[in-house]
Amino acid sequence: MEKSRSYSGLFIITPEKQGAIDEVTGSIGSVISENSGNIVKENMMGKKALAYPIKKKNEGVYYEVTFTAAPEAVIGMMRQFRINTNILRTLIDRNE
Repeated sequence: MEKSRSYSGLFIITPEKQGAIDEVTGSIGSVISENSGNIVKENMMGKKALAYPIKKKNEGVYYEVTFTAAPEAVIGMMRQFRINTNILRTLIDRNE
């Protein structure tokens, strides 16, 4: 297994009730933990208008998370994030 690296993840979540948003952010944390990752920092950026509709939604809740994980684990995380219908978009980038 390769050494852990630092990553930044940006998620656009469907703008439903606050309880549903908390559930989605919790599931994001669970996916990271299940794949032997450690969350370093979380930032709820709030609801913002989208440049164009995504899945018939004009707004999304932006959620940023910084975490460490092995490179091969990130591939599995991305698969799990794509399955979650409450996550409109996911971007994971490696920190230098």
